[in-house]
Amino acid sequence: MELMVRSKWLHRKENGKLMLFCNGWGMDEYPLLPLQSHEWNVLMFYDYVDLVPDHNLRELFKSYEETVLVAWSMGVWAGQQLFSPFQKDLKAALAVNGTLCPIDDQFGIPVNVVQATLAGFDKKQRTKFYHRMCRDRTLYRTFLDYQPARGVDNQKTELAHLLKTVACDEQTEPIYTCALVADHDYIIPTANQLNFWPEKIVRRVSGYHFLFYAYQSWDEIVLEAERKMNGSES
Repeated sequence: MELMVRSKWLHRKENGKLMLFCNGWGMDEYPLLPLQSHEWNVLMFYDYVDLVPDHNLRELFKSYEETVLVAWSMGVWAGQQLFSPFQKDLKAALAVNGTLCPIDDQFGIPVNVVQATLAGFDKKQRTKFYHRMCRDRTLYRTFLDYQPARGVDNQKTELAHLLKTVACDEQTEPIYTCALVADHDYIIPTANQLNFWPEKIVRRVSGYHFLFYAYQSWDEIVLEAERKMNGSES
């Protein structure tokens, strides 16, 4: 069986607005269930054991009048790989706490940290990882209520594949028009994200690696990118 990037519709409406969401490593739809969507069809991509999409992307873009990309964490790298051929078709592309060099000592997660995570990954270590993503006690408890349903072995297989395949190419022209960077990211260190992105596209926000519960809806997240693109930081 051919390995593919998995996808799932989080919200599907009868309109012409599509949001492509590239999730982070080890994730699925469950942590995103609290988020509503008022205007957007939201199609999530996840589990990057291979970058063969299970959709015909060209036909997908043709089906909508307006398309945006939101990518988080390791999904920022994956989104670049999947959607760079369609850059001209994207109204906006928002990178959330991620870079195009997600496993890198200067621009991403330090290599030895990823190696150690993979070597010791089990249910106990997974819980610690989720805590480091959230930090805040209330945020963490909410995340645990909606934690991914994926098994440890499945998550570990994905991380092993990413460690072998993710390459840092600083010279690649990013498709992202805005980079949302949390001031206390303990997964992809805030400083490393700021090292990578041009200052002109960075929008700094208060929070941790998992930012999504700071918003009520996907619509609010898109507004973050539009504020930066329009030159408004308020």
